Amino acid sequence: MKIAKNVAMLEIEAQLGCVYPTLTWGKGHLVLIDAGFPGQAELIKDAIANEGFRPEDLTEIILTHQDIDHIGCVLDMLRLAPAAKVMAHVDEAKYIDGRETPIKLAAMLANLDRLPPEQKAWFENMREGFANRRIAIDKTLTDGEVLPICGGIEVVFTPGHTPGHICLYLRESKVMVGGDELNITDGELSGPNPAHTFDEQQGILSFKKVKAFDISSVVSYHCGLLEL
Repeated sequence: MKIAKNVAMLEIEAQLGCVYPTLTWGKGHLVLIDAGFPGQAELIKDAIANEGFRPEDLTEIILTHQDIDHIGCVLDMLRLAPAAKVMAHVDEAKYIDGRETPIKLAAMLANLDRLPPEQKAWFENMREGFANRRIAIDKTLTDGEVLPICGGIEVVFTPGHTPGHICLYLRESKVMVGGDELNITDGELSGPNPAHTFDEQQGILSFKKVKAFDISSVVSYHCGLLEL
């Protein structure tokens, strides 16, 4: 669904509700922000095609953070578009490329003996998913950096949900791509879900930081679009 001049929100069905990657474009660039759960590659490819683009023409994939529902189809997209550059915050790259264990996986591993059987099964699925999806980061990003593509993509460092989480502010359209830092509660913008937040206090500070921007609309990865 096109939401601004050069921005579309992709609606990708998942078992526990939809996820909403973002597509933005301009002057030789086609950028995918976040890449769904493992197994959703065909849905993502179809969604990109429905916006009038070829998945093979992706030039950048930007990841808001390390979680499996955001990195799941990166390798599939790279098989189609091998020249695409993968980007993430400098503090998040080590979890995505496999140098360190992703934080949610590490937390479950530390408590594995106390997990009920259904959570142990979920842990094994997560461990397999991450093991098969170690992704090289071509460019690490820092707070306040502006990528000179698609009207300007500003990196907004928003730790809390994970240590290196970022939001992306699309300057030309004033769209804030919120990853898991931003949610929508009763029609209002809200911060990260405390139950899934690595550092709740950091998450609160990051939410205040984001709200200071001049925002026309927000794409929340798990809630969809909110126009402000």
